[in-house]
Amino acid sequence: MELTKWGRKFAFAGFLISVLFLFFWILDDKFNFFHLPTSEEAIRAPYNYSQSVSRAVLQKLTVLLCPPVIVTSFVGMDLGKTANLILGGIAVASNTVLYFAVGMLFGSLWNGVKRSKSASQV
Repeated sequence: MELTKWGRKFAFAGFLISVLFLFFWILDDKFNFFHLPTSEEAIRAPYNYSQSVSRAVLQKLTVLLCPPVIVTSFVGMDLGKTANLILGGIAVASNTVLYFAVGMLFGSLWNGVKRSKSASQV
């Protein structure tokens, strides 16, 4: 019972993390939060463009906290918006399952620690 409790908590956290990153990157694609140049502007620029540090950190956090995004981004690289939205949903679902598994593992380790503590106290 306690294992599934930890699994559900972790799965909920994984779902929230995935959805927040998904919506952030969708909104960034629409509103250009980091003021990235278009391809035409980047070609005409007399210097090499490098992305801002905050955007690079957010990209690394996305890959670190949502590993299924790596696979779905390679699959959906040249697909349309609808296909990428479906792949985003698949990434959210698979990340939720991944976090559930991590939560179950954490719950089993936590139960082992509790059992060893109670056995040593008796």
